Amino acid sequence: RLVAAAKIRRAQDGVAKARPFSDELQGMIKGLVKRLKGSGLEAELPMLRVPEKVQNVALFVSGSNKGLCGAFNSFVCKKTVERITQLNKLGIKPKLVIVGKKAQTGINSRGAGLDWEIVKFIDQPNTITAAASTEIAETLKNMFLSGEVDKVEGVYSKFINLLTNTPQVRTLLPLSPTGIEDPEDETFVLTSEDGKFKAEKQKVKAAKTKEIEADVLFDQPPEVILNSMLPLYLNSQVLSILFDSLASELSSRMTAMKAATDNAKELGKTLNTLYNKKRQAQITAEICEIGVAATALEGVDDRDAGGIFSVDDSASDVLDELMQELK
Repeated sequence: RLVAAAKIRRAQDGVAKARPFSDELQGMIKGLVKRLKGSGLEAELPMLRVPEKVQNVALFVSGSNKGLCGAFNSFVCKKTVERITQLNKLGIKPKLVIVGKKAQTGINSRGAGLDWEIVKFIDQPNTITAAASTEIAETLKNMFLSGEVDKVEGVYSKFINLLTNTPQVRTLLPLSPTGIEDPEDETFVLTSEDGKFKAEKQKVKAAKTKEIEADVLFDQPPEVILNSMLPLYLNSQVLSILFDSLASELSSRMTAMKAATDNAKELGKTLNTLYNKKRQAQITAEICEIGVAATALEGVDDRDAGGIFSVDDSASDVLDELMQELK
């Protein structure tokens, strides 16, 4: 549990370090979109182009490599299979990009009989970095730009608090130029009070639009600059999902380990009580046996019992005396 808490703190430090770049990037993208508004060029950018009809969908599923984290992986797999079922009803065979061995195993088990395929599997990185998210983002971007898929969705568990995380589906591609920020974006800080962990959440304000004056001259056309920024924004969204998923996994593991610890303590108390009862019953039985023996000897004459054995007598003489009495 303490190890999971330390990892959560590292995750929240990573989120805090990535936040300034993400805010600056969002502000610049919104400024360029505002500058291009009305020109029609923003609709021609590949990553913003919305297809007339969705025929192929890619699902990016974020799970974990390890178990012992409660129902975290089960909820993600269940949500993924639910989405696959919906797409199959529309005649769509989804392509899956999976992170985490437990997610892959769970989907293979739960999704038996459904029409889907895994196009790429990635081990969950021990530490969430921009390099790890870039590999995933490049895979998703290439699938979308090549026309292999018309839409990319992310399935992950959104961190609510240390006791709750909710699996959800989020559209990653095509990007929306009007709602470039997450309307429910928020950060959390893991703290402790009176020896107990708690997560403090803070709503994150939307990034301010960069004001680009009309007389500003660009070295390259604005649409080219925007087109080069959008992959960076996609990378930041994948990074956000990985951090959210990691926080959900570690909080679930903390809860599971606390429950296991409490159950072990309760089991120890129960076994200790049972042992004491058995021990007390044995002592009571021995006392009763001693009492019965004492009562039986109350009317016996000392002469019938033989002479008193002295501590000075040799133990080797006892057998001889016994044999003599028997004669």
